[in-house]
Amino acid sequence: MSKNPTLTKMGITSVENIDKYTVQHQGEVDVLKIYYKRPKGSLLSRSKKFSFMRGRNYLPIEARNSKAFDQMESINPELMHAIDELKQLNATREKDSKMDPKQRMIADLDHLEKVMTSKIDDLRRQIEEMK
Repeated sequence: MSKNPTLTKMGITSVENIDKYTVQHQGEVDVLKIYYKRPKGSLLSRSKKFSFMRGRNYLPIEARNSKAFDQMESINPELMHAIDELKQLNATREKDSKMDPKQRMIADLDHLEKVMTSKIDDLRRQIEEMK
């Protein structure tokens, strides 16, 4: 049996290449974005995005003689399992490599600079194509 059944079910096969992940709440949807470490020039995607609808639970409102129900949103169980598996992967990696916080921040800045440069270049290319 797989160590990461939820991630495998989501189609993630190369868990050793996962660099980091983020979770964002967008209305009634939670978005899990997984980032990968890829060598320069790789044709594989650097990230994958997964959307999970929030469930709705209806709870009785605590009011005198009230039969009303209040909506309460809950996080998708599959998302919770995926986050747990990603946390376990991250914990294992952090034990293996303890990076100095200063080095980590510099690496994050370098990555951000690459992403921003790439995005700016892409936008300039799109503008040039409009002419």
